[in-house]
Amino acid sequence: MMKIQTKELDDQLILQVEGRLAGAFVPELENCWQVALVNQPKRKISVDLKSVTCIDRAGRCLLQSMHRQGVGFLRAGLAVQDILEQIMEQAECKH
Repeated sequence: MMKIQTKELDDQLILQVEGRLAGAFVPELENCWQVALVNQPKRKISVDLKSVTCIDRAGRCLLQSMHRQGVGFLRAGLAVQDILEQIMEQAECKH
């Protein structure tokens, strides 16, 4: 299960993600992100990953794509932080 809440903070839109960023839930986050890009193109988008418990390959790929397009990541736990560091080091997602 995964839950996404949006929060506006100054010039930033924060997508707060809770649960598993895996499987069928990955497109849900991608859709929220794409809608935010269309509806608020000038606003900086960040993803709060503090409450994420699991990230699979599709989730990593999405986060990598988001990172390449300027999305910031906030408050990740230790396991997720390690994944984020790997994502930020990689230039391109390998399928």
